[in-house]
Amino acid sequence: PFWLLALLCFGSRAPHPAGEASDCDAMATRSDAFGAARGLGREGPLRAVETDAQMESSFRRLLAAIEAEREDIRSSWQQLQEDREGNAAELEQLRSDTEDWCMSEKAKIDAQWKRLDRLSERMADFWPKEFDIVKINCSGTVYELTRSTLCGIEGSYLAELFSEEHSHAIRPDADGCLYLDVNPHCFALVVEYLQNRRLRVDAPLPVVPKTQLRNMELLAEAWNLTPFLRENRVNPVHTTSLHIVGNTIEATHPGWQLVSSQYALPLANPYAFEVRIRSNPGAGSSGGMAIGVCGHVPVGNEIHSILLPDSVMYTSGNGLIGNAIDHAEVANVRPGCSFEEGCVFAVRHEPSTHSLQWFLDGELIGSSALREELLDDKMRLLFPVFALYVPGQVVQVQFRASIGATRVALTDERR
Repeated sequence: PFWLLALLCFGSRAPHPAGEASDCDAMATRSDAFGAARGLGREGPLRAVETDAQMESSFRRLLAAIEAEREDIRSSWQQLQEDREGNAAELEQLRSDTEDWCMSEKAKIDAQWKRLDRLSERMADFWPKEFDIVKINCSGTVYELTRSTLCGIEGSYLAELFSEEHSHAIRPDADGCLYLDVNPHCFALVVEYLQNRRLRVDAPLPVVPKTQLRNMELLAEAWNLTPFLRENRVNPVHTTSLHIVGNTIEATHPGWQLVSSQYALPLANPYAFEVRIRSNPGAGSSGGMAIGVCGHVPVGNEIHSILLPDSVMYTSGNGLIGNAIDHAEVANVRPGCSFEEGCVFAVRHEPSTHSLQWFLDGELIGSSALREELLDDKMRLLFPVFALYVPGQVVQVQFRASIGATRVALTDERR
């Protein structure tokens, strides 16, 4: 063993007594001989130590290399996992996007098919397989039109008159014409519009000459020709302090501020407009709000007063005022009705009797006739008017109202 060889080596160099020198030398000689026999010289043990150190160093480097390689493999595996998860997420997003795109394209295709179906139906209406020609003599002017063309405005009297159900109710003359005793200029405009609708459903209205505006309005109201009916609204051009958005009116300063509608009421058929009270801080007090009609659009100082000439108005908490009715007519309408927040006040004009009917929350509170001497001049036109006095008052106007529908709606709200 190494320790024995080292002991023998160091022991040969130590001083010995005189009598023992020969024995030590002999042992050293035998040691050298033993070492030579094993292939080792005097430096054999040192070389063995150096070889072990080199082996240990090499082994440590090998372990470090193996650990580094293992770390590289672990890092590579982690990167592969991250790439796999990233690719999976990207594939899922691509799949979701593809499904959304397919659904969107399918919806577009379905919409186009529906559009084609509607166009086919319209084409069938415009160009039916069988043409039923109707000959009309309008005050001396003869027209030849298909029945489907004449019935082009749904809900109109013209469509009802020439429908298949009522076609046999009209007897043609000797020439086979159906006679219509109406304004020929206005009827020509209606025919022009109906013929244009065969080419384009949203065809624009023909230009009505100024001299025929009144006649066209009467014909449109009488026959319920909705494309020719003007949509009334609160006059957007005014000089008051009222804040007006659409048909909503709000008072911003104290004192009477009055505004009218942009157009007059139609006079061919009964017509009603209603006012819903959105806010009324002055409710319960005397006055503060007034609603009615006037024979003209108020101008100048008239916008700061409810005592308008050629008008009749119902004031909140009081009753009717104005010179457009006789004093005796005032008693025919219930006085003292207050315009509380949430209530609906309506006025209905009846052209056949030249009278006004007054409603509160759908209930008739009275009727008043207009003065006959004013009908052909100052009250030939009727403009709805609305007057507010207290800041914060807000009302919303609805033109062409249905009194019955209003009463049902209010009943449902209260329930």
